[in-house]
Amino acid sequence: MNLELHPSQRRLLVVDNDHDLVDSLCEWIGLSSDWTAVPAYGSAEAIAQAGTSPPDVILLDMEMPGADGFDTAERLERASGDKHSVILALTGSADLRDAALRDARFTASILKPADPGRLLVLLSSLVPKH
Repeated sequence: MNLELHPSQRRLLVVDNDHDLVDSLCEWIGLSSDWTAVPAYGSAEAIAQAGTSPPDVILLDMEMPGADGFDTAERLERASGDKHSVILALTGSADLRDAALRDARFTASILKPADPGRLLVLLSSLVPKH
């Protein structure tokens, strides 16, 4: 996947241990918008990418093996330094969705399966074009 960005492109980091979900969402967003969607297949990969090149928005699965979304969000914020990304919680649990909405690190929380069209509307409302 080509990660070179045009200055006007916005960057979305899609974090989930479900490779098929990540790949299909990244492909759909890439074809349907001016966002560059970058895959991360778990917490450690997301943290490494955010530290190297902080995205505008992080779509973060709340239930990954080895690290929950709350711990990962904290580590992502530390890794990104001065550039803080908008973090969106992604979960199949209404309880986790509600808990994320009460946590100041998360701007919004989305129930799985995420509707890609609604996700694009939300992304555009959160991060205007550069």
